Amino acid sequence: MRLNNAVKLGFLAFTLGCTTIGTTLVPQTVSAAPVPASKAVYHQFQIYWKNAVKSLASLIQARKYLMNHVHEVSSWQATLMTTQLESIQGIKLAEMDEKIYTDRIQTALSQAHSKIGYEKKPTYSSLLKEIKDPAIRKFLQQASDLGYKLETSEGIYYPVINYEAYKKFQPYVKPDIAAYIDIMAAESNQPTTSDAAIVISWDELIRRTLEKEAFLNNYPNSGCTTAVERLLFVGYLFYGSDNSPAYDWYTEEEIRTLDPEVKKAYEKAVKNRDPKTKSVLLDTIERILPLLNQNNDELTPEIEKIIESVSKQFVGE
Repeated sequence: MRLNNAVKLGFLAFTLGCTTIGTTLVPQTVSAAPVPASKAVYHQFQIYWKNAVKSLASLIQARKYLMNHVHEVSSWQATLMTTQLESIQGIKLAEMDEKIYTDRIQTALSQAHSKIGYEKKPTYSSLLKEIKDPAIRKFLQQASDLGYKLETSEGIYYPVINYEAYKKFQPYVKPDIAAYIDIMAAESNQPTTSDAAIVISWDELIRRTLEKEAFLNNYPNSGCTTAVERLLFVGYLFYGSDNSPAYDWYTEEEIRTLDPEVKKAYEKAVKNRDPKTKSVLLDTIERILPLLNQNNDELTPEIEKIIESVSKQFVGE
């Protein structure tokens, strides 16, 4: 049993994460050099981190150790260790996938979720109240200790990195990593899409998209640039998704008209825009709104040309 990669689209960057090479990870001044105490913490973490490649127990140790000692190291050390933790969590996701994609665990999770209520998101605490199998309970506890949370889509359960927990590191890491954590936490707390449908509000979709664009503008040399680019779904912003299209079809005339909720969100974003904000995407929304007003909110070739031109400016579109 496997989850279609398309379903996990929003989580692709979670397994790739930030690179550990970049200007943000290199100490820029002599004053940033490690002091003995922070050096000891850093070296101990490196031992756990290197062992984590072969041992899930070492990954648990590394994560717990960083949680407890991140305040004792310099900013560049905290940044490097945070991205190292993310990288190994992404790598070990494959191992967790092998464990969770068994009929035994999937059935147990589904049965427990049905008792909780499918309309509610499954949590470890709620699932453990329903699951009695010792082996499955041990697996869930391990997943929690490793820093993963459970998601479900198309009736299948799978682990993703719990980026909300990374917020503890934000006061100690470089600004780009702190901003990256906010972006990833929003996605891990509530994915943008599920079953090919946009499951957040259009206001939130616009906010997230502009936040990612701002990250790329503010931190072009960050090691997290590629990960953020992979989550910048410009197509969603202007066209919606397969099951949540931005434009409705009038079948007989083959005319597509903008959903009123989408237009309302566009107008709100433009109205609340800070004049100092640099945003190609907001500029585009401002360009197409008058055209929509002139054409009864229809998707015209002119609007499509504008959208396609802008989309090409962003990697992955």
